[in-house]
Amino acid sequence: MKIYVNRIPAEGLQEHATYDPTEMDMGREDIHLAEPFEVDAFVTKVDEELVVRADIRCPLHMDCARCLEAFTLTVTADAVFSYTVHPTDVVDITDDVRQEIILAYPMIPLCRPDCKGLCSLCGQNLNVSPCRHHTAAERRLDDWSPGGSIAV
Repeated sequence: MKIYVNRIPAEGLQEHATYDPTEMDMGREDIHLAEPFEVDAFVTKVDEELVVRADIRCPLHMDCARCLEAFTLTVTADAVFSYTVHPTDVVDITDDVRQEIILAYPMIPLCRPDCKGLCSLCGQNLNVSPCRHHTAAERRLDDWSPGGSIAV
């Protein structure tokens, strides 16, 4: 989004932009941006300071760190950018928007908070159904008592 400083009225300016993430180098091995995302911004100028309040909404296609299933999550970020400007300046906030989205990436992408993951022995997705390994491990944990030991 390019902002022309000399076009900002005294009451401020509402702007909207749609970005193509394929042109912004924002992907990660486990996070993919495959569709456009949107930014709504309110721009104000006081003397030589330009203030941009941006509402960013970006859908992320990710692979769950526990079960490896693909899922989509829309991250949102409310950002405030401030620039020192001159009347003839043109300010491009694209890189700042990009950085805000990257900062909003989850450190460990999970399809849901209670994701059970995969069985470490057979690879069964435990969200879909239990496996015989997982069921046996649960029984062993149920046999544990405080002060005792786990039955093997």
